[in-house]
Amino acid sequence: MPLVLTGNTAQVYNLVLSDTIEGRIFLLLDDKLTEIARTLGKVDDHGNAAEDLRAQILGQLSERLNYDRVYQEALSDPTLQRTTVELEAALSNAREAREVVFDLFQDLDGFSLDEYQPFSDVSTGMGRIVQFMSSSLPDRHQRLAKVDDQTYDLTSADGSRKARFTLDRDVATSQEGIELLGLDHPLVQEELGRWRGLEPEQLGLSVSSDDLSPTLLSFWIVESAVANGERRTTIQTIAVQPDGTRMPAVERQSGQYLNAPLAKPFLTAEERVEFFGNVVEPTLQRELKHKGLATGDFSYSAELIGYVEISGGQFQRS
Repeated sequence: MPLVLTGNTAQVYNLVLSDTIEGRIFLLLDDKLTEIARTLGKVDDHGNAAEDLRAQILGQLSERLNYDRVYQEALSDPTLQRTTVELEAALSNAREAREVVFDLFQDLDGFSLDEYQPFSDVSTGMGRIVQFMSSSLPDRHQRLAKVDDQTYDLTSADGSRKARFTLDRDVATSQEGIELLGLDHPLVQEELGRWRGLEPEQLGLSVSSDDLSPTLLSFWIVESAVANGERRTTIQTIAVQPDGTRMPAVERQSGQYLNAPLAKPFLTAEERVEFFGNVVEPTLQRELKHKGLATGDFSYSAELIGYVEISGGQFQRS
């Protein structure tokens, strides 16, 4: 009989008898997972380990523990003393997973994986390219003039059109004389290269924000090679405070801080160099590892392209 798929959600349940060896092993493991979850503040409304954390810890355990062998040996170990010891040892090793997760989320109380969802969609990203080019081109006595929501003209100082761009890939491939404006376009790469060539002290600005403690927001261009040989270019934002606390909310709202009121820096030049080396760059490394880029399987490079020192409303440097 053919299998018919519908749009309904399928619920899958794993049933375990509590008065069996398998059930007792399951309860031992579940207790330890709940202990780890409570430590990290990752429990659901019923006090159980949240599913995302459970999957991460079990994934680490699967590389260290042979479940079939544990069950087989438990048959000759009715009190589960040896099994308990082995589970303890495996979970002790799997604390590496706990440490990785704890380190990844920067000791945030009650962290949420939702904080690490992509903070913009494609249209927002394209809008940022347009914003960057609109701000950069006047230095060359050129401007990006909007024709409609998807079309822009590159014009010279005298108003003559030098090129026409679109944000729609289909339009670019179907119409002559219209180029697709994107991160890989030679003009965009040229402008990015021009600003990336500036000295580090020329890459940043200092602003104030009444609702935020001092934070350093930095922007990195990351170029990586993926499994099929394709090269991928992305922009990564990293926002951290002097104590090393990461601020995902600041990263998501980075645009608003670029337009905040100017203020005095809260770091000296020497403090800034030290802060980047000891705090910002390790945080960037952890983020790239989380995304699977900073591994031995792929090559990548990360380059600082800008930063914003955000001083809190109460901060004053003497």
